[in-house]
Amino acid sequence: MRGQKRQVYDGAIRVPCVIYAPGVIKPGTESYQMVAIHDLLPTLAAATGVPLKATKPLDGQNLWPNLIRGEAETRRVVIAEEEFAIFQDNWKLIESATGIELYDIIADPSEQHDLADSRSQVATALVDALTKYKQKVARDQPSTPVAEVARTFDSKPSPPKLLTRSAADTVVLEGSLLAGAELQGDVAYGVLGNRLTESNGKGIRLMSADDHDGDKQLAGEASIVSNDITPQNRWYRFDVLGLAQDGFAVDKDNLYLKVEFLQKGQNGSLDFIKTRIFSQIVRERNDFKDDGTNESLGRATWRTYAMDFRTPFAEIDSVKLSVGFADGIGEGKQSEFWVNSMNLSPIPVPAEYKAPVNAHRQFPQPDPNTLVALGGRWYFDPQGGSKKLPRQFDYTNCDQLLYKSDRFEAPFAGNMSSWLRAGYKNLAGDIVEKDEYKPDAVVITVTKDHIVMQSRNLPNHPTATFPDKWRMLDGNPSYIQEKANTWYLPKEPQLAADPIAMDAKNSNGALPMGPIGVATNGVIFFNPFDHIFETDAVWRLDRCCGHPSPQSAYHYHKYPVCVKTPWSDEGEMHSSVIGFAFDGLPVYGPYEADGLLAKDDKQNPLNAFNLHEDKDRGPHYHVTPGKFPHIIGGYWGEPDPKNGRGRRAR
Repeated sequence: MRGQKRQVYDGAIRVPCVIYAPGVIKPGTESYQMVAIHDLLPTLAAATGVPLKATKPLDGQNLWPNLIRGEAETRRVVIAEEEFAIFQDNWKLIESATGIELYDIIADPSEQHDLADSRSQVATALVDALTKYKQKVARDQPSTPVAEVARTFDSKPSPPKLLTRSAADTVVLEGSLLAGAELQGDVAYGVLGNRLTESNGKGIRLMSADDHDGDKQLAGEASIVSNDITPQNRWYRFDVLGLAQDGFAVDKDNLYLKVEFLQKGQNGSLDFIKTRIFSQIVRERNDFKDDGTNESLGRATWRTYAMDFRTPFAEIDSVKLSVGFADGIGEGKQSEFWVNSMNLSPIPVPAEYKAPVNAHRQFPQPDPNTLVALGGRWYFDPQGGSKKLPRQFDYTNCDQLLYKSDRFEAPFAGNMSSWLRAGYKNLAGDIVEKDEYKPDAVVITVTKDHIVMQSRNLPNHPTATFPDKWRMLDGNPSYIQEKANTWYLPKEPQLAADPIAMDAKNSNGALPMGPIGVATNGVIFFNPFDHIFETDAVWRLDRCCGHPSPQSAYHYHKYPVCVKTPWSDEGEMHSSVIGFAFDGLPVYGPYEADGLLAKDDKQNPLNAFNLHEDKDRGPHYHVTPGKFPHIIGGYWGEPDPKNGRGRRAR
């Protein structure tokens, strides 16, 4: 037979079982009953009449009745060494670091003919059964004194929870501690390599050439959740110890580390960051190549891959850490990326980091007696000069157009210039070859009834690459294009007599598709739903929470929480104005007060419109990170018809 000690081929695990029981078993009786070592306790207990206390389920089964009668019953048996084997009827499946093997153990006892490809349905069923077995074992394993990985296995698995001693300690999950990781796609947990030739322990295996889950795509992800995040520590390092086998490969640099930001009581992540690492592997393969190396184990070596990040909100209390890949193009059996450990540790604030400046927070408060009232909450600050209203407000004088909340703010300061980036389209529809600075990206004029905003709709912060040819998001085919938008914001908003809030799918048409408001950088707000009506668009957005429409208009579906947005908000006071809905009411950032998100305010809760009222600001909206409807839930005021479609009539 094939195999040797510590393997799971039959030559390593199959042994005869001889029973001598005079007067009980007839001499010469043969049984084809499959028996494993964990069956000995219940079987021998039954043979000797010793009762077993049912304090905990046993792995084994009482097979004494079958043995003494020479009968056999169908059962499923799992054998675990460095690799796994699962038996069912005449089938035996082996799962190892090199892949999946399937044998008809009755017709082929020497295990020479691998049928995994020709009998893929059988192999898939046994892989599923083995996965459920491993989940059951992981669920029953004891915790460790340093860290505990727990997971709830049900019809919709919850992510594992990682608990550690203190926030100052580095969290290290390695080897068997990674058994509780949440796995999706072509990923498995198991022995890394062959222990007969090297000692790598157990860990995560990302398979770039093996469609492990049978979905005809080579992609997968392994994740853990860490609760080891505190408001005092905002900077962290996530790193993995990984080895890319010689045949591991992905297209489009699509091997990545990802961090999702979570908050207790909220569904889904509030934001995420992601960095690709395959280019580093390619570079190391070239830079570290040594023709004198013994290649019996391959050229691959263990390396650390890391990303540093800052939590976008002080209220972030946990993070989901993932290592994953997509667009696998690996070749051969040595085509995996192994992860031996996943680590999280707090780090000092980087020396080169400059805290984002919130222009309107540092805005000096003017003498109210010197201001020129423009109507509603709008004012002009002459700053010691002429009180004649300027022809327009642009990047040269944007700090003179003020909005009154609990204090005077200059909401457009720092937001009226942008860049027409290479790869965007210009106003004529031509693809831009070279970055072009647009100082007049936003220009404002004041009329009797309106603040009139003329905008090129160019984001003044990083974006994803569009068209999304590599499907890093959803394959969005549109470009970001320069526009010539004009928006009319009523200086004195009129409250709607019969306001309508969106239902869960906006089936009542409370908000139209397309623009519903505009941010202070001139980029438009959309409702939460994408062009596929009734489909929440949040998952489709780039890191700064926007993407282009089919008409190539970049827009936000939620609050841009990434660090480099112009609206830095550390949550130390009520947020500033970040934009306006087309009914003229202001949209504020996420905070109601120091450390209090507006969505969590119990004293003055937001209504279904994402709106509440106070004496300093009047009725106003708040964005709600991670919570529907994200920006506004409907118009509390009457939308100005100059901006296009309003709400649907009842």
